[in-house]
Amino acid sequence: MTQAYSNHSFRLSDLIEQYCTPEWRELMRSRNTRQTFRKGEAIFKQGEVADKMFMIEHGRVKVVASYKKGRDRIVRLAGDGEVLGHRGIGTDLIYTANVIALSETEVNIIPMSLFLSVLKANNLFCYHFLLFFVDELGVLDQQARDILNMTVTQRVVKALRMNMDAFGFDAKDKKQLAFTISRKEIAQVADTTYESVIRSLAELQAMELIELAGKKIRILKKKELLAQLVG
Repeated sequence: MTQAYSNHSFRLSDLIEQYCTPEWRELMRSRNTRQTFRKGEAIFKQGEVADKMFMIEHGRVKVVASYKKGRDRIVRLAGDGEVLGHRGIGTDLIYTANVIALSETEVNIIPMSLFLSVLKANNLFCYHFLLFFVDELGVLDQQARDILNMTVTQRVVKALRMNMDAFGFDAKDKKQLAFTISRKEIAQVADTTYESVIRSLAELQAMELIELAGKKIRILKKKELLAQLVG
């Protein structure tokens, strides 16, 4: 049986509000800048110096890691309130992935040096941020195992699950994904080919688990769809 994706219960804004002292909260507010990125624009790139931390105010992004030349894999999708850039924390302070806007995205930016000072000065904040970090690393580890052990169709279902967990469902149509990543992006999540994604989606539609409506996807039977992951 596969492990569920993270429920994104750790929001950086919530952690700051709950576990930082008022003085540090105010300092971060005063040093915060806000920037808007267009669809397809890189917020930061793999290999760049990690000198900033980002939090999504509003929008959607994909986190893409390059493992081989010309071979990219989407390891995470992120939406409102979620943190970006944290995996650059370490001895070298280098971003380990490309983060690209899937739609117009507005982000809050604070200097990495300030963020590291906040971690050092606020023990509870550091502890809960560490739990968030461990939670995400566990999800990434599970993804790596799934690629080895799951069928292509199961990996496509996992990609759909990542999509629905990250962005939810349309407010008016409770079965339609609020935002559907492209077929190419599903392939990059599932570590397979575009053609294999098309075949797997057609198979899932034939099973009446999903409905393909142009570029959008409706999840007709969520429980039965996710049951495909058990095996």
